[in-house]
Order: sequence, then C-alpha cells, then structure tokens
Amino acid sequence: MSEVPPPRRTQQERRAATVAKLVDATIAAIGEVGYQRTTVQEVCGRAALSAGAMFRQFDTRLDLIVRTAEEVVHRQLDAYHAAMEHLGAQDNALDTALRFLRQAQQSNLTHALREIYLAARSDTELRDRIAPIAETYYSEMVATVERTGVLSGYPAQIREPLFFMMLYLFSGEAVVHPVYPRADLDAAVLRLAEDMMAVYATRPAKD
Repeated sequence: MSEVPPPRRTQQERRAATVAKLVDATIAAIGEVGYQRTTVQEVCGRAALSAGAMFRQFDTRLDLIVRTAEEVVHRQLDAYHAAMEHLGAQDNALDTALRFLRQAQQSNLTHALREIYLAARSDTELRDRIAPIAETYYSEMVATVERTGVLSGYPAQIREPLFFMMLYLFSGEAVVHPVYPRADLDAAVLRLAEDMMAVYATRPAKD
C-alpha cells in the first residue's frame, strides 16, 4: 500500500511555525549571548531561516523582541499556574511556592526576560512596548497567590509587597549566582526567608 501523504499545512499554520522558530531562537539567544548580541543574524542562524523570512513576520527586530517577551510571560504563567494549583496537596505550601519562585528566576526563560528589562532601562520605545506585558504578568501572579491562599496568614495589605520582596530576593540571587556562586548558602537563605515570614505572620495587623 502506498503511504498517504500528510495534509499540506495552511498558510496560517506555516506562519505560526515560522514565528515559533524565531521566538524560540530569540529566547535561546538572549539567554545565552545577551540582548545586545541577539541580532537578526543571530536569531535567523539559530532558527535556520533567512532574514527575509523573519521580516515577512515582523517589521522590525523590536517587534520580534516584544513578541518574544509575550511568549516568555505566557510560558511562565502557564508553569506558575500549574505549580500553584498543586499547593494544597503539599505539606508546606509556602516552602513549595518559594522554591518554585526561586527556580523560576534561575530559568533561561527568566534570564531572557531579565535581559529585555535591562535593555528597556535605556530604550524608551522598548520600555513602553513591554510595560503592559510586565503589568499583566505580575498582576496575574499576585492574583494567583491570592486565589491559592498561600499568604492568607498575613494581613491583606502586605501580601503583595511580601510577594514582590521574595521575587526581588530570588531575582537578585539569580543575577549574582553566575559570577559568585555560593551553593553553600542556598538552603540557609531560603530557611531565613521562611523564618522571617513566619515571624511576621504572628504579628498583629497594623491599622
């Protein structure tokens, strides 16, 4: 019997596949060689596509970067939601949540997003384009924390600042670790963070 050829992909499917290749290549490039060296040539070489193929999908490199930031946020939120949904089955939900947050800050996805943030400090157009993406990202993370109740033992007015304090802690750690690795401190830092949060939870709420 002759094999039945697979159905031809539609133009929309081919376009989606090309965009996916470009975005994946951009994530990998930014995470490995940094934002500035993630040129059109670098991305296209990794994606095994021509520059013309890229510019048929994106008008500019900036458009590709913004689309990449959107995809990173989408993937990170999917992983975050999946992790948070299982907190109720954990013996120590707070410890599980903190470990996930720490691990997420050390991932190549987050490194790529962090590189984009750093570039946006001095690039007004980039900053304006990704600011709404960042707002959606962090708003959804905070809302998910509220839904899980992992911080329900804390006064309502400090839950969001507490979340961001831990986010900033682990984000900074992920930046420093590659140049000053102190694996011997990792467990102690996490334990100290949890101890400080436990002490704070026992304090009465202030007006």
